[in-house]
Amino acid sequence: MSSFDERAKQAAAEFLRNRGYTVIEEGWKSPAGTADVIAEGDGTLVFADVQARSGADKGFAFEVVGAGERARREMVALAYLAAHDLPATAVRFDNICLTAFAEDRALIRHHVNALGEALLEHPASTAAPIPDALPEAA
Repeated sequence: MSSFDERAKQAAAEFLRNRGYTVIEEGWKSPAGTADVIAEGDGTLVFADVQARSGADKGFAFEVVGAGERARREMVALAYLAAHDLPATAVRFDNICLTAFAEDRALIRHHVNALGEALLEHPASTAAPIPDALPEAA
């Protein structure tokens, strides 16, 4: 990964901190993929994907989230939740798009709930166990 990408991800984490989020992880890796930034804000666990571009001539950095990307991000979140003993919490997927104009200047756009559907709920650890076999459909 380039130093530009690393600096963009650090800037995105700092952006979230400045807005009252607690950054929990940066660059968390699992077999399912990587979460650029994992943060908590207002009782919601946020998995933020960071996209960056250098220079205004290329337009704003953004990501179109298709079915494959959505599935990857959800699998990363599931892997994170499975690996950590967390209390019940809502889970959200955000995009942070950064366009750098100079070494020390950038425009950041924060797309809250970028996958555009209701928040996922992470159940409490006291949830009922999954049965060994599910009933067959009628």
